[in-house]
Amino acid sequence: MPHPGPSAVEITLSEAERAELVLRTESPNRRSAEKARIILACADGMSNAGVARVVGVQAKTVGKWRRAFSAERMAGLEDAGWIGRPKADLVLDDAERK
Repeated sequence: MPHPGPSAVEITLSEAERAELVLRTESPNRRSAEKARIILACADGMSNAGVARVVGVQAKTVGKWRRAFSAERMAGLEDAGWIGRPKADLVLDDAERK
């Protein structure tokens, strides 16, 4: 019999957090809406696998956002920005080309 793995972090929302997440589900930003749906489903007691099936993502994605929300609440759902050199640095001006 396979080992079930570690238990998922339980998510309990305040009324304000739930209201904000519900608003974010209607966001035109697909990623923001997806993360909100993930956390709302987690707060309803669903497993990572169950949330993944309902939202249409991988279970590891659910686990990532569940842990981030647990650690930092709403701030944990914000995108961390790009890793690496900014694209602007890849463009050479006329002086640099010579």
